[in-house]
Amino acid sequence: MIHDDHAGSRRSTLVVIWKRRVLACLLAASPLAAAEPTRIVFEPQPGLPPSANRLAAGPRPWIAGVMELVGLDEPGPDIRVVLAPESSPLAKSAPAWVTGYTDGVTSDAGSVVVILAERTPSYPDGGLEEVLAHEVAHVLIRRASGGRPGPRWFNEGLAMLAARSWRLRDQTELALGLLSGPRVPLWKLDDQFQGERREVERGYALAGTLVQDLLERYGPAVPRIVLSRVAHGDRFDEAMRGATGATLIDVGEAFYERQGTLKLWIPILTSTAVLWFGISLLAIVAGIRKRRRRAEMKEEAKETELEPEAEFEAEVETKQPPKETVN
Repeated sequence: MIHDDHAGSRRSTLVVIWKRRVLACLLAASPLAAAEPTRIVFEPQPGLPPSANRLAAGPRPWIAGVMELVGLDEPGPDIRVVLAPESSPLAKSAPAWVTGYTDGVTSDAGSVVVILAERTPSYPDGGLEEVLAHEVAHVLIRRASGGRPGPRWFNEGLAMLAARSWRLRDQTELALGLLSGPRVPLWKLDDQFQGERREVERGYALAGTLVQDLLERYGPAVPRIVLSRVAHGDRFDEAMRGATGATLIDVGEAFYERQGTLKLWIPILTSTAVLWFGISLLAIVAGIRKRRRRAEMKEEAKETELEPEAEFEAEVETKQPPKETVN
């Protein structure tokens, strides 16, 4: 009897695993039909310069791409984007290096994104449009997961990919972070976002590269499979294993193993800072050579001026009569 119960339990577990794998395969094999993009409604606050209002203009084709990435086939409620001046309470409550954030609320009334349009964007964003895409992606990620939380490194890395194409600076930040400090396990990666600015930047670089690595290794359907499973009640580690067949520990270890020494040094050696250092070094060497050549030319000119004088003195000595000898 005990044997039968054990066998039945095992069969039930296998059926559940089989169903989850079938769902993952179906999601991975069939791309989502083109969905109507989520609408963004801008709300500029008084006190903004005219240049800040330019963000509200123009089409945004990236919204549909983000929806496909996270697995949304419905536009959902409008997303309100508040453009706040530096003098507003919304700006004063945020750290000086923050250019945008979201309230994290998903409801029938939509979500609110705050853009501090007078600030200069900092890493990982390169412009206000990227800040907007990053924060809108956070709202859509939350909707795709049914409002259930996930690790911040996954959400931030996914938002970075949704906001823009991958850049060399991300690889450079990652390389510098891995070469200058210990490896951060996945279960501690979220702590990076609570530290000093340098630690936060390292956290972004690790998160972005890790999510990029997941898509390259397991396919572009991983985000929507993971978020869909989370929305249906799976824990994040269960959802990741169902989408990739690997545990979070395996994912982290495999990621660091693929970051070989050569892969780490290439982005550093080809970074803008190293490039300018090389250019400056070449300029210094060229300047030294130029000064040496100038000194040689002056020495040659000096020798050329002395040669006629020496010839004249030699000629005068030759023409002088010999001295008489007195007996």
